[in-house]
Amino acid sequence: MIQRLFIIVIVLLLNTSIAHAEVFTGECSIRFFGDATLHGFEGKTACKPFTLTGEKETKIIRRPVVTVRVDSMDTDSDNRDKKMRDMFDSEKFPVIEGLFGDLNPKAVLQIMASPGTQPAKLEFDLKIRDRLQRVQAEVRDFNVTSEIITFTMKFALSLASFELEPPSSFGILQVADRVDVEIDTVLQRK
Repeated sequence: MIQRLFIIVIVLLLNTSIAHAEVFTGECSIRFFGDATLHGFEGKTACKPFTLTGEKETKIIRRPVVTVRVDSMDTDSDNRDKKMRDMFDSEKFPVIEGLFGDLNPKAVLQIMASPGTQPAKLEFDLKIRDRLQRVQAEVRDFNVTSEIITFTMKFALSLASFELEPPSSFGILQVADRVDVEIDTVLQRK
């Protein structure tokens, strides 16, 4: 009788864990680096906290979106920050979005954690203002525990490819077209 009750409890627990969707809460800190006529600069920001929920049966996470508020981007220079916000037209387009395709967490974890595949690649669409562009990020420093997944994504983007005019001062001092981006991401299992 006790054995039978134990087996029923195990089966119920397995069915409950299989029937529930896997959920991750996420956050990321972002650093960006650029050059200008006289010197380089760097900035920082964070994405808005987000939740990734896998479907109950397939565990697929359907088309997640990660957003960054343009007015949260900071380069430690009020003048440069104002010009950067003007370049992004932050009044009309207050957020930058990372738009991902469907993600299969199990497949992504296998690719990222496989030896010899570092750096792994992760593709997504980056939406700045009303322009959408495919980005391929290198994924490094991938770490998985039973509770947390962490990794860093790195990619470069061209301001001109998003039809952004680099900020300048007096028409002489100008920001270069290329901006390098690093995103430290933390996913917490719920």
